[in-house]
Amino acid sequence: MRIKDMKLLIEKNRSYRRFDFGRKISEDVLVELVDVARMSQSAANLQPLSYITINKEEMVAKVHKHMRWAGYLPDWNGPVDAERPVAYIIVLGNTEVKQTYREVDAGLAMQNMCICAAAEGIGSCMIGNLDKKILVELLEIPEHYEIIYAVAFGFPVEQVQMVPFAGDVKYYRNENQNHFVPKRLLKDVLIKRV
Repeated sequence: MRIKDMKLLIEKNRSYRRFDFGRKISEDVLVELVDVARMSQSAANLQPLSYITINKEEMVAKVHKHMRWAGYLPDWNGPVDAERPVAYIIVLGNTEVKQTYREVDAGLAMQNMCICAAAEGIGSCMIGNLDKKILVELLEIPEHYEIIYAVAFGFPVEQVQMVPFAGDVKYYRNENQNHFVPKRLLKDVLIKRV
């Protein structure tokens, strides 16, 4: 795969928050995504991460209640029932493993999962604002694991478009509920070439 092909895939990999709840994702696909995460780079190769896949409808509904969606959209309470994610992967950190750069490892693993999901037409959204204590109980997570993030998955029913940054980083929606994400231009982030 060439850089231009990878760039197209990365452009397709947006944070989607509205999905087709009628289109399910198989457990096999979720396991493949965890396998991709497992192969990701890891600081000092400590590999502190573990995962829980969730795609049973009843458990997806229970987990969904404890996610907080789109902080920049205060009037939006998250997806309606017909547009909820159909699966989640919970990213855990093993507290018995040194904590150095655990967040970096989680970011690498989640990004790889999301890009691979995008290659299959599956949308995703990384979620850091969630009720971790309740989810630990609900999912019966062993004591030596902590929830770091969750990633929601489903087939998107919304358009998410990058627009040039114009002084405000906050994403927004128009009257048609299309989602716009301001991004700084290359000339603004590449500050020196030596």
